[in-house]
Amino acid sequence: MDLVLTEDDVYLDSLPDEVEGAVGTPLIEVARMLDEPDNDQEFRRGVRLLLEAGADAAPSMPDELRDLFEELRYAMRGVTVR
Repeated sequence: MDLVLTEDDVYLDSLPDEVEGAVGTPLIEVARMLDEPDNDQEFRRGVRLLLEAGADAAPSMPDELRDLFEELRYAMRGVTVR
């Protein structure tokens, strides 16, 4: 997730508009929650929102980002991917 949760906006800006519009704000919020860990439950809600927002845009995502979203989805279920 390092690639996704970076402070560098270059990657986010390089995404197709549909993907950036769908996941940009939830991704920034999840990154903020990582920087300011207050509440694990709030973080999990934020990640679920990110996954939900990304579901419709997944077909337009670059393969690497789609794979990261899939890994995150499995991790939220407690499944080890690698």
